[in-house]
Amino acid sequence: MAKDKSPFSQQDVVAYITAHPDCLAHHPDLLAQCLAAAKSVDADTHPGQLSPGQFKPDMVNPDIADPDMANIVDLSPALAARARDEARRLGLAHKSLLHVAAENMVSWKRLHHATLALLASTDLAGLCHVISAEFPTIFDLQKSLLIIESETSLAGIVAAGLDVQPAARITAALQGRTIYLGAPNDAGTTLLGQPAASIALIRLPDRLPAPVSNCVLLLAGNHPTSFQPDLGSDLLVLLAEMIGVTLAARLESLVELR
Repeated sequence: MAKDKSPFSQQDVVAYITAHPDCLAHHPDLLAQCLAAAKSVDADTHPGQLSPGQFKPDMVNPDIADPDMANIVDLSPALAARARDEARRLGLAHKSLLHVAAENMVSWKRLHHATLALLASTDLAGLCHVISAEFPTIFDLQKSLLIIESETSLAGIVAAGLDVQPAARITAALQGRTIYLGAPNDAGTTLLGQPAASIALIRLPDRLPAPVSNCVLLLAGNHPTSFQPDLGSDLLVLLAEMIGVTLAARLESLVELR
């Protein structure tokens, strides 16, 4: 059996606690462990006797003055303060979760509204109108555009409402990503046609056929915090997928009419 190599003996620990009786008040977890250990040892060595946890105040004669009582520290204030701090922390966490849940509910309602508007469009011009005219109101935006690379543009697309931009400019605005959130660079500002505090630029899903996969959705926020790099993008990706599927259907109808 390995020997205890601790430089402190039990007598050293007892002497320190005796000299500093308030130390356990600052370490309630240690006190709880000591009481639990004492209760376990007492139950094994003195069956039938009261353990420290079973001590009753009415067993003490208040007329007897014990000089050792002067060294006993009341831990109730420390434990109560710790309980209050923990309750306060849990309360703040609960409020934060409720706030996040409320914001998510608003976002889902906006996405639902946008999806219904997209599905209600009957042609390409109607789809572009929803994105440019209705999205700013639905999502509280400065501006919203559906952009297609000029190298893959189709006849009549400009008149239908899509914005046509060079692929190199779109790539520069995305900064090598499929989705960009944050302050726009020069290329992003040029795509938008005006300054913006923040933008979201999302390429439509590449699993969809061209020219849909050659399109991007550009959203301009009213505030610097509207779109930030650490903002969750799940809803934006879902919105881009809905636009991509709807755009594919509208382009197919346009080709059939021609």
